[in-house]
Amino acid sequence: MTPHPRRFAALSVLTLIVLSGCAQDTSTVAAPASPSEVVTGPSEQSVAPPAVAAADPDLDRAKAAAQAFSGQLRGRLQAAMAEGGPLNAVEVCHTEAPRIAGTVMAEHGVRLGRAALPGRNRHPAQAADDWRLTTLERFRQAVTEGGAAGEQVTVMREGLPDGVALRMMRGIATEPGCLACHGQDVAAPVREAILARYPDDRATGFAVGDLRGALWVEVPVSYAN
Repeated sequence: MTPHPRRFAALSVLTLIVLSGCAQDTSTVAAPASPSEVVTGPSEQSVAPPAVAAADPDLDRAKAAAQAFSGQLRGRLQAAMAEGGPLNAVEVCHTEAPRIAGTVMAEHGVRLGRAALPGRNRHPAQAADDWRLTTLERFRQAVTEGGAAGEQVTVMREGLPDGVALRMMRGIATEPGCLACHGQDVAAPVREAILARYPDDRATGFAVGDLRGALWVEVPVSYAN
């Protein structure tokens, strides 16, 4: 259903990025203490408010793009499910997900896409390679060791190709709603609809909590500071 490490029923394919789990925020800015939070000691001297985190426009751009893609796709899937169930959602993924990705990339000036676990992709273009494959393997190992799939995030700033300022990847977890199209017992009509669009589909057989893949974003240097 198809656009160095530092770290889709169909209703919530990406609650990461989205990405499922579309909103892990790794750069929250600390808010200054309110008047009621000021601590005083015997000498009545106030403790200084927390320092404000440094601005990070590249990471902010990557997170905003991931959330925009995930939120728009999720909205369309919810409408499709309400109108006609999983069959409608399959069509939305097939025809509208690429359009949404293209719009988000143009608006945010980034490249983004989804990458599947090795041998578990639905669309051929989602087969993970190079840095995406390496990162997914780390995510999978972390989940095997007890980590939550949707909490796997990596941001890369060093050792990147020319023209790339930052890369971000966030794990996609299998949620209950995902099972209609990605679970272990997909209804025959839905399975037929999937195979009609993706003859080589391998993205079924997942259980709730499984890592299905990841949403990735790449910010070009032209948008760097």
